[in-house]
Amino acid sequence: MKNIVLRAENIHKIFWLGRNVKLHVLKGIDLEVKRGEIVAIVGASGAGKSTLLHILGTLDRPSEGKVYVDGVDVFQMSDVELAKFRNRKIGFVFQFHHLLPEFTAIENVAMPAMIAGKSFNEAKDRAYELLKEVGLADRIEHKPSELSGGEQQRVAVARALMNSPEIILADEPSGNLDSQNAEALHDLIVELNKKHGQTFIIATHNEKLAERADRIVKIVDGKIHEIITAG
Repeated sequence: MKNIVLRAENIHKIFWLGRNVKLHVLKGIDLEVKRGEIVAIVGASGAGKSTLLHILGTLDRPSEGKVYVDGVDVFQMSDVELAKFRNRKIGFVFQFHHLLPEFTAIENVAMPAMIAGKSFNEAKDRAYELLKEVGLADRIEHKPSELSGGEQQRVAVARALMNSPEIILADEPSGNLDSQNAEALHDLIVELNKKHGQTFIIATHNEKLAERADRIVKIVDGKIHEIITAG
């Protein structure tokens, strides 16, 4: 289907803890995500939310199953091909912003474009526009240590948008923020979704954020327990 941007089929993930000890974290996940929707993945700690997100984002390979992004069977690619594809098609926002401490906000935001082969001069105008969009036009020359937690996370969101990815994956994006900054980040995600039709898949414990999604996917013991559609 044309409006399906991501499809996961029968995703299993097994971690071997020793020669005969295995942890079966994901047990046959099937999921379709439509272009332009916000999907929240919820569940108790250890249910497999982050593991699933990492596989959907091609940061980790499944033990079994397939993931299609824009119709491309991503795990047929080599690691090198996959890294290039990921940088182009997928943006990431983590609980801890993972900004590079020695670089300014605008340099951090430009980084995905530079990894794709552009110079900083080629990337800086878009990086500035993105920082302006997330409310940080006056903080572009500040390094992460000079920014608040909420500001750092906004830089991380801008960086995730740099290459105009098909999907943004967010793993507990407001988990490290106080309630006021968390609410502001949630507002920003919804605003970007509405303005640009940006697809978000978000693993979260935050009920307020989950309630603002189009669909809530509840994972229990490595399986999808239920999918709740908003409204």
